[in-house]
Amino acid sequence: MRIELSPPVPGTTTWTPDDLHAWQILRPLLDAGGYLPWSSGTMRPLGLVEVCNDIVLGHRRRILELGSGTSTILLARLLRGRGGHLDAIEHDPGWAAWVRNELEAEALAPWATVTHTPLQPATSGTDQRPWYDAATVDAVTSGPPIDLLIVDGPPAYEPADALSRLPALPVLIDRLAPNAVVILDDISRAGEQAVLTAWEEQTPFRFDRRDSGIALGRKP
Repeated sequence: MRIELSPPVPGTTTWTPDDLHAWQILRPLLDAGGYLPWSSGTMRPLGLVEVCNDIVLGHRRRILELGSGTSTILLARLLRGRGGHLDAIEHDPGWAAWVRNELEAEALAPWATVTHTPLQPATSGTDQRPWYDAATVDAVTSGPPIDLLIVDGPPAYEPADALSRLPALPVLIDRLAPNAVVILDDISRAGEQAVLTAWEEQTPFRFDRRDSGIALGRKP
């Protein structure tokens, strides 16, 4: 299947007034530990609120996050008060170590685990673009089905990597619970828009594209 990238839709990753309101909603999680770095690669506050809402209202207990960072720590703080566990897969060894150290410093290890998983050519669901090491992914995703999949990695901001997140759903769909939700970040970019189109063509999932910068997918 050949995927064509369309021009970017109007929109921006800069914060909106709704993001500032979401920042206040997140305040209990932000105040629950030390300072966390916030960069252009971090999910927008409005998107994070929608993820937290789904965890709480959907009673999510088995969460897989592709990519790791500030969101990993905030979601671990949320799970500490509710139960459940988040597994984060991270390709950058230095960043994986930093997030892991932060989790340990806040005694959050029971609720979140970060696994360094190098990128290599994928063996399924893609045309051999780099993807997380299959054996490590299999080990991390063994056990109970995943009821929330958050796709925020691998990095996809460079034009050559625009479709780097395409393998996520085809590779992991058999590991998802029947009522699982799939969240894709950075949907203002052309690459992620193409990924969503491909996922809807190739799988039963249908995605609600949100103004918060995320798309939230469920089976009908």
